[in-house]
Amino acid sequence: MPGLLALAGAWAAALLGTLLLCRLWHSGAAKAPRAAALTAIVLAGAAAALMAVASTADRLAAGVGTGVSRLQMWRDALQLWTEAAWLGHGGDTWRNMFRAIQSSPYVGGEVHNGLLDLALDTGMIGILFVAGWFLITLRSIFHFAPQLFPSVLVLGLHGAMDFDWSFTLFWMLFIWLGAWTDALKTETEGVHRSGVTVKYTPIRSKSGSKSGSKSRSKSRSNSRSRSLFSRYLPTQSRPLSFPMQSFFHILQRVTVRVISVSTVMIILFWIGGTVWLTSGYAVAEVQYRQAMSEPDGTPAQKVHLMAALQSNPNRPDIVISIARYLPGREAESLLLNSLSHSPMHPQIYIELGRLAAQFGEGQQAGEYFEQAIALNRYDGIGQSTALYWMEQAARREWREGFTDRAQQTATAGVQMYERYQLLAEEVEAGNVRNDRRFVLEEHAPGYGENLRRLASAFSPPFTPELTKRSP
Repeated sequence: MPGLLALAGAWAAALLGTLLLCRLWHSGAAKAPRAAALTAIVLAGAAAALMAVASTADRLAAGVGTGVSRLQMWRDALQLWTEAAWLGHGGDTWRNMFRAIQSSPYVGGEVHNGLLDLALDTGMIGILFVAGWFLITLRSIFHFAPQLFPSVLVLGLHGAMDFDWSFTLFWMLFIWLGAWTDALKTETEGVHRSGVTVKYTPIRSKSGSKSGSKSRSKSRSNSRSRSLFSRYLPTQSRPLSFPMQSFFHILQRVTVRVISVSTVMIILFWIGGTVWLTSGYAVAEVQYRQAMSEPDGTPAQKVHLMAALQSNPNRPDIVISIARYLPGREAESLLLNSLSHSPMHPQIYIELGRLAAQFGEGQQAGEYFEQAIALNRYDGIGQSTALYWMEQAARREWREGFTDRAQQTATAGVQMYERYQLLAEEVEAGNVRNDRRFVLEEHAPGYGENLRRLASAFSPPFTPELTKRSP
């Protein structure tokens, strides 16, 4: 909030200062006001340069500045882009996949680069298409509306270095500026055309009726000669007959009518579909908020969650919440169905791993947890949860007499813990931003020690306090 207030104050001061400088520069006195205005401009430029240097130095501070974080984001985004360079990965690629490929625990749902974001979504084909559109529009603006060129340039360049292009408003402004330029172009062409138009005014001759009769007789002879000449023309070059002209006229009218009706229907379907989906999502959001306000496990919470699921069956957090009320296999089926809509959501894999651990299927639980960690490896709570349930799965298998399976499950859990510990040590030792507060969780060493005991040939203990609580 203080930063926004400071920015608003700077804008207001810049606006008032610009108006004052213009008034001084164009004042009636000759030297003194202009010298003062020139001095104020130099001082304001120096102050702006100092502020820019300070801001840039803060952003590029070693290891902790936002500029360094953006460089890391761009490097990770380029690595992800090379996996599908021509066609891209589809919409919202960075938002859905950055946790799986990030090289440090930064927080960034936006890649802060319009070109990279577009390349990730649509590949080089999309980049070429948008670049051609931009160049054509900029060329038109440069020739027919040069006064708009600085605004478009600032808008486009800032969007290329930030996430402005992620918002529909940017594209609306760009299209509006292009349409404005086209209107100015049409107006300019109309002015030029009217400037060269020559109006013809017939001049009466003194001979009056004689000249008129001569011109009428000459036109009759010319029309007679044209009709005689048209008999010997090929069929293709003759003028169309009246039935053919009427046919093409009717076809043109029908085509225009079909295009108009189709356009109206498409717009209606688009508006109707948007309203229908938005209303469903809004109802689901309201029901989910009401469910979260109820105590856990109560029938009222379940009723609200079921209503939210009916309104939006593809929302992962709603599916995960309602799955905890269902029997094991039914919950597993619901989560697997949701996974087909949200394959990059790590929490769904965590829930599937938890269910598999409760079923005593340690190997399957380990596969689900490995996938969840691969999609979000800088999630300390998720990694600790995976270790807890791997221990529980190994203990259940041991109690049921499947000693070899229990040792295999515990060994997989030990490997998870060792990777988690190594990653936490690298983040702590490295001079990088840790926006996600990724550390080794409090109970994780206890889970790791119990998993090591389970993986050994000795009989494991079943009563440590650490295994009684889920993270």
